[in-house]
Amino acid sequence: MTDALDIRRNDVSALPRFAALNAEWIQDLHFLEESDKLMVAHPEIYTQNGNHVFSAHIDGEIAGACALKLHPDGRYELTKMAVDGIYRGKGIGQHLMTAIESFAKNELGLDYLFLLSNTKNEAALRLYARNGWTVNHEGPHPVYARANIGMEKHL
Repeated sequence: MTDALDIRRNDVSALPRFAALNAEWIQDLHFLEESDKLMVAHPEIYTQNGNHVFSAHIDGEIAGACALKLHPDGRYELTKMAVDGIYRGKGIGQHLMTAIESFAKNELGLDYLFLLSNTKNEAALRLYARNGWTVNHEGPHPVYARANIGMEKHL
């Protein structure tokens, strides 16, 4: 891992790459749902109305990104985590996870986060489990076709 890693929050210049990285992995494993198409067309919504995008920059390149999405009930969802294929296995996801959890706890004052995923996303599920996330739902999701597992973490 290079020392040049820089995690940024709501860096507008990173939003197109945030959208592209997420569209890429989603299309590799699943298909773009309506919410994904909206993210691709308007990634800035993930930095508005209480939402946050975290991006990992290495030597001027965006190696990965993830978002915190505020739901109407006040809960935050960790969502849209993606790491560029050439940077996978180098700890980028862990750095993003650490930054997001720290921000959620220390800046937003949160004590709980949740996420939705798919059992095909084995590397992501391993990352979440290593970081203390626990499964709170298995099976079909009422809104997202690809989501078949939900996890949560008490911060």
